[in-house]
Amino acid sequence: MKYHTLIWDFDGTLADTLPLALRIFNEVACRRGFRPVEDTEAVRHLGTLAFLRAHNVPLLKLPLLVREFLAAQQQEIASVRLVAGIAETVTALRHQGCRLGVLSSNTRENIVTCLRNNGVAEAFEFVVGYRRLLGKGRALRRLLRDQRADPRTVLYVGDEVRDIEAAREAGADVAAVAWGLHAADFLARHAPTYLVGQPRDLLSLIRP
Repeated sequence: MKYHTLIWDFDGTLADTLPLALRIFNEVACRRGFRPVEDTEAVRHLGTLAFLRAHNVPLLKLPLLVREFLAAQQQEIASVRLVAGIAETVTALRHQGCRLGVLSSNTRENIVTCLRNNGVAEAFEFVVGYRRLLGKGRALRRLLRDQRADPRTVLYVGDEVRDIEAAREAGADVAAVAWGLHAADFLARHAPTYLVGQPRDLLSLIRP
């Protein structure tokens, strides 16, 4: 098997949270004086720092934004569904003998609640939430060390450019998924190891 471990991002990758995320951001933006999102397609072509600049979010206010965003999401996480086809793909990957885990800037509580409510929590051996938008590469390196995982046998799966950058920093391959936050052409410009259009495409990357 080429990859022994698949580590997933959560928002937009496993869970279909983009509409909820945009609504919550706009609610926080109205309270805090940030610029709300008016053009969803434009957002799909902005990296994290470019998004913050475009929406007048100072870096000093980023921890406040993340804290309020996650607290608001917690109130609605029980109703969040997985991306179509994810549950079947996760089940098939486990049957192929892959270890599955999650590393996300969401909270562990939110992630586990969603996975449990969608009937796939038992498929994941570990779930790590670190509540930060920046520094994902360091978090991934730390997780690989804690799990004693060889980066060469790990595939990170995410929907944002920062997921591509984090995997590259950690020495792991990355599958960028086109169904989440960032558009396929934007992801492609950042040279992921793979670019996949639907969840079942991941199965072909795992070779017995």
